[in-house]
Amino acid sequence: MPRIGGGGGPIVPPQAQQAQKTQSTQKGDFSAKVQQATSQGTEAARTQQARATNQSQLTGKAKEIAKRLSNGALTQKEATREFVGLVIEERFPAFKKKKKKKKKDDDEEQSSEEQLEEAVTELIHRDPALAKRLEGQFKKLAAKG
Repeated sequence: MPRIGGGGGPIVPPQAQQAQKTQSTQKGDFSAKVQQATSQGTEAARTQQARATNQSQLTGKAKEIAKRLSNGALTQKEATREFVGLVIEERFPAFKKKKKKKKKDDDEEQSSEEQLEEAVTELIHRDPALAKRLEGQFKKLAAKG
């Protein structure tokens, strides 16, 4: 039996030694997780910035359409069709890729994007309230730009 207060220092049971090793490993894991979270944050920021850039480009193109409409270079229906095309291009980029491939292969048939543009344009022009709202937005954009 060892003496109380005798030499040798504290005796650490083997289970406690395992716990100390686990703690040091967890600290390393935590620092790796922090670094991963910061890199994901920058990726999210880049994605958000790309969206903002696309949005500003879409707004710029819409202003250009509005100016051409106010100058008389476009009719209301043509302006609507171009705007619908911009929205489709921005929301559904897969349609644009298919359209480019289609034009190379066969110019006679309408691509799915062109059919969708035509259908949405007709839908807008059949609803007078919606057409009026879109025309009002074009007028506001032309006045700002």
